[in-house]
Amino acid sequence: MYKIFTKLNIVFALQLVAVIATVIFDVPREIFLFTASIMVFFVAFSTLEESVLFVARSIPLFVALPITEQFDSLNMWRIIIALMFAKWFFSPERLHGLFTTLRALGAQARVSITDAARTAWRRWRIEVLSVALFLIACLSLIGASDVMGGIKRILLFVNLSMLFFVVRSVTTKESLRAISRNAVISGVLVAGVGLIQLLLAYTMNVDHFSEFWALTVNKTLYGTAWANIAIAANTWFAYYNGTIHLRMFSSFPDTHSFPLYLLMVTGFAITLLAFETKKVLRYALFVLIAVMMFEAVLSGTRGIWASIIFPIMFVGYVAVRKYARRSELAYASVPLVLFLISLPIAGIIFNSPQFRFTGTAAEKKVFAERIKSIIDTEETSNQGRIYIWKATLHSMVAHPFLGVGIGNFPVVLALNPSAIKAGASAHNLYLNFFAELGILGFVASSVLIFELCRRAWLVFRRYDGMTRFFAFNVLLYLIWIIWYSMTDVAIFDERPFLLSMIFVGALFAFEPKESSVSER
Repeated sequence: MYKIFTKLNIVFALQLVAVIATVIFDVPREIFLFTASIMVFFVAFSTLEESVLFVARSIPLFVALPITEQFDSLNMWRIIIALMFAKWFFSPERLHGLFTTLRALGAQARVSITDAARTAWRRWRIEVLSVALFLIACLSLIGASDVMGGIKRILLFVNLSMLFFVVRSVTTKESLRAISRNAVISGVLVAGVGLIQLLLAYTMNVDHFSEFWALTVNKTLYGTAWANIAIAANTWFAYYNGTIHLRMFSSFPDTHSFPLYLLMVTGFAITLLAFETKKVLRYALFVLIAVMMFEAVLSGTRGIWASIIFPIMFVGYVAVRKYARRSELAYASVPLVLFLISLPIAGIIFNSPQFRFTGTAAEKKVFAERIKSIIDTEETSNQGRIYIWKATLHSMVAHPFLGVGIGNFPVVLALNPSAIKAGASAHNLYLNFFAELGILGFVASSVLIFELCRRAWLVFRRYDGMTRFFAFNVLLYLIWIIWYSMTDVAIFDERPFLLSMIFVGALFAFEPKESSVSER
């Protein structure tokens, strides 16, 4: 009984019940002001490790707070993460270590600035790159059209990135399993909502479905402004010859951020599966992974479908070079195989009548047509992307050094700056960095991405046991996400970004060693 009724479980259950009650029973959203205060109290008086576990499982349940009628989009995670970071950063031990390090670095700089810079880069690459990106982002606002929007964007990413440092500080070989389990719990939530959503696609008409998910679910989770955008944008469906079919998005704002979240949860889940000894839990993890891969396909996100070739190539490369054991290759291949198996099965779902439409011959071609559209430059959404990419390239030439300013991408398309809220972007993560931050921001962000992959590779090669296999999976899913990001910037969505901070934060807790050391 004690293991069930822990503080963490009670606070988590309270928020879960509050979200369900608001969505289903129309309980006023003001209840979240109460649950948010409970969460703040919990984080304030719990250990950082326990707080990280809470965040890992609660990401799908963090909702916008109804502070006023005009301002109801501030998400509770922003307060919780800021509090966790403050507890970590302002601890006496942390401050003492920071001041000692800065004094030593300053003394070295007085002798040789070059040596001091090399030391800082060697020991704190992520910190150096983070500070560089922050400064570049600030400089990019010098000629920006919407300075306030840019400042808000900077504060958002600073707030999101705080979680990385907290997770890195508390993760150990022992706690990695607990962090993975709690991340998987969040995956159970979003996968479960996805299944409910699929069921409703067969029992509701499209108007009632859209109103329910936009004006009830999305309003509860993200606030009124996004609910209005969602109902107007209407991007949750695949259209073909007058038919409408669901592109699964679960509790997420769109169909692109949802599969990214599933990929990272899968990285945690397959790590647990490889080292789980209880049969019941092994079966449960396998079923969850199968469902998540199926739902990632059902999102209809063609970039996710196409970019799976790159993690497959990576596994093949590791196998040919014999860098991984057979058991590691076998387990790592399980989600990839399940994803490929899900493609033809998902075709049955896509080709079946939904939203009370009568089945027609045209509906049976929806899935095949969507696959064909991946390389069809005449397809409407592809034409839109090509237009945006061309406009972005022109903007990069016009603003090569500092870009148009962070959070100011709508300017590239001659749109109102507020279009950033509706997801206006370059539909390419790397072009987006260049367009908004200029060449310096592009270089800094590219080096940061390289460092993430480099650390994953080094930990994979130099550790053993669960840590090694976790690093292998981090790199595998980073490769998938990196290539998918050639067609979208969905990783900027708050929920996948938060989970990515846990994903790579746990990885960076392990310093690369000169030689492999067994953990078993």
